[in-house]
Amino acid sequence: MKLRLESFGELRLIDPAGRPAAFPEKGLLAICYLRDRDLRDGAGSEYPRSALARFLWDSHDNSDIMANLRKTISRIQKRQTELGAELLAFTATGVRVRSDAFSGDLFELANPEGDDALARLRRLVAILRQDFLAGLADQSASTRQWIAGQRDRHMAMLVDALKTALPAARSREDVSLIKEAALRIFREAPDDENIRRILLEAYESEGQVEKARRLFETSRHQLESAFDIGLDVQALGEVRKIFAGSQPSQSVAVSLSDGGVRVLPGPLPRLVLLPPSGSDAIGALPVPCEALIEDVTIGLCALNTVSVVAPHTAALIARNADKAQLILRHSISYVLDTRLTDRAGSPALFVQLIYAGSDEVIWAERFSLDKYELISHRRDIARQIARELAGQVRQHETMRDSFEGNSAAYHSYLLGLRDIKRLALPDVRRSRKAFREALQHSAHFAPALSGLSRTFLVEWLLTARGDSELLGLAEDYANRAIVADPSFAAGFRELGVAKLYLGDLDESVVALKLAEELSPHYADGIASYADTLVHASRPADALAKIERAISLNPLSPTDYLWTAAGANFALGHYAEALEQISMMDDRTPADRLSAACWAMLGDMKNARIYMRKVREIYPDFDVDKWLSVVPFKEQWQKEQYREALRRAGF
Repeated sequence: MKLRLESFGELRLIDPAGRPAAFPEKGLLAICYLRDRDLRDGAGSEYPRSALARFLWDSHDNSDIMANLRKTISRIQKRQTELGAELLAFTATGVRVRSDAFSGDLFELANPEGDDALARLRRLVAILRQDFLAGLADQSASTRQWIAGQRDRHMAMLVDALKTALPAARSREDVSLIKEAALRIFREAPDDENIRRILLEAYESEGQVEKARRLFETSRHQLESAFDIGLDVQALGEVRKIFAGSQPSQSVAVSLSDGGVRVLPGPLPRLVLLPPSGSDAIGALPVPCEALIEDVTIGLCALNTVSVVAPHTAALIARNADKAQLILRHSISYVLDTRLTDRAGSPALFVQLIYAGSDEVIWAERFSLDKYELISHRRDIARQIARELAGQVRQHETMRDSFEGNSAAYHSYLLGLRDIKRLALPDVRRSRKAFREALQHSAHFAPALSGLSRTFLVEWLLTARGDSELLGLAEDYANRAIVADPSFAAGFRELGVAKLYLGDLDESVVALKLAEELSPHYADGIASYADTLVHASRPADALAKIERAISLNPLSPTDYLWTAAGANFALGHYAEALEQISMMDDRTPADRLSAACWAMLGDMKNARIYMRKVREIYPDFDVDKWLSVVPFKEQWQKEQYREALRRAGF
């Protein structure tokens, strides 16, 4: 009997007698990771030692992580000798997993083929009762990102298996299995309408409709109770009345010949899929890529929730110098922007779904375009993109109904949103005025409330006076936004940022994590999460987050680059920080940081130039006073900044 590796729930190795066998945790994690690589790259593939080290430890010091890897390899080899089994085989430069040396739930997950669809579903449900690597303690940012991706993939497998098994369910036992699978998915996606319907039908068949109602109600309240902010139910009811009373009719009444009336639905949101351009570096790939986009377009044409612009018109829009004007002229609500990229010789298609009304990135993904893989898997990629687009548009349309229920409020909100992106005090105050105007039209309009919160936060940062009143107002308006709409991620984002500068770092992380869970592709929310991680003295994690935000929003706003610069400064990468600052449209907000970076690089001439620029705008700037109000979790980070600013002449 072989050793068995269990990776769902607690990560552990089980010996042939059924007892836990000691083994280095990093070794077991490496086995899981390399097993996944084998499934993608082919069994027995050798993986570079250096790449494995970067996966296991987040560090820019290559010698440091390679030393860690050598120590870990030594412990693994010693333990493998004691067990009489080689799970990982090492060469001078690489490592590979010996899949024939052990069994485990990863093998069962990779091949969950039973006698029929129900048997396959039963096996998946048994494996996925616990999250993948739920008990793993020490994780790098790369590890966390990979684990999250694996869990998403596992849920997708379970969803597909459930859909396949549904028609075959007949007996009470089958219905119970369907319900268990749906409950597992519901735990991760409580707003999925299809899963709710499946659960309702399953409970109804068991005569437990009331139990289903309580389940859905509990799910709704979990979000509302995530923060103890005293949810004002009466205010929430008033918001719904306002939107219900002012929502313009989207339907059309048509008189029938018999005197009756038929109500026809209003126009569907329009979606345009722009084919990729600027692809000279990718060689001959543009033709199959355009075909891929056409496949997606054709697939979406079957939906009754979105109107898709034909590929010919989409191609003309993509080639036009003024895309924005054409998108406005043709009343297009959503744009799927596509771009070919070449990263380390590996071609990929980058796609991002943008809501045209506010230039908000709703969803983004990168797909491998290996020449042969694209030809053989084009339809699979097309189906995946089409399925994701349909879901994202449906979800966003539900939220947009509330946004546009009062057109005057929404218009003022968009004006405020435009101005707040420019980090200068006149723009911030102009933005605040627009958000206040939005609230005059609709007193509980959550987007405007969260926007107001942001204006106070940005002013607090720009003035650097430590004005606690500004932070109090920011927190207050963020809480009001959450009360008005507990599902609106921006409210939690602003609350997280306010908590950060109030010194409540743990609460800040919780709020921003929830914002990311509510809207996983909300680039601005992820960027704020990165900023909090900088202050939480986790600059490597912050850099990974801000790079994710930049990938979602490549033409990045100034504050993204500011956060990236701050993370690099904390890591001691002063030249990289200055490079990020140099890409900012308006570098004035980062003059303090520029002075600090030049000082740490020993260039006192440039350090003094930026110090004087800061003094011109803020003549009473005091280093110690400023550092006393800017939160850093660990003292080393505060001392690093103090030393840099002192060197610069502050």
